[in-house]
Amino acid sequence: MKQKIGKIKLLLLSAAIFITMGFFHNIIAEEMMEEQAVEYFKEAVEAQKSGEIDYAVSLYTKAIYAKPNYAKAHNNLGTAYAQKGSLSKAEEEYNRAIKIDSNYSTALKNLAIIYAERKDYERFYEYWKRATGLDIYSPFLIDEEE
Repeated sequence: MKQKIGKIKLLLLSAAIFITMGFFHNIIAEEMMEEQAVEYFKEAVEAQKSGEIDYAVSLYTKAIYAKPNYAKAHNNLGTAYAQKGSLSKAEEEYNRAIKIDSNYSTALKNLAIIYAERKDYERFYEYWKRATGLDIYSPFLIDEEE
């Protein structure tokens, strides 16, 4: 009986170790994917700055694949699409960035610019106000803090 209990304890311990190793393996894999996403992102920014828009699109896409909730990568991918003249794809990416971070002012401003380009001034105003907190219909600003 004691031998049977010992085998059960050993089996449970082995299972616990196996589960723990899998857990840590997943954490390490996620950290590696996040680091890779950041590297793709940095390289994409440089490519975009130097006018290599197609290459930047490819790198931002890889960054998003490695880290799907990477709001900055979605925003910058949207900007790359806008630079290529694809405003509908740009709009999709800005919306994805905002879905990840509803207060992401850069994506909100970029989306507002898309609506201004389309002469959809009601939506432009909505997103610009969300991004800046400014009411464009108020001509004067006041300081509220001392």
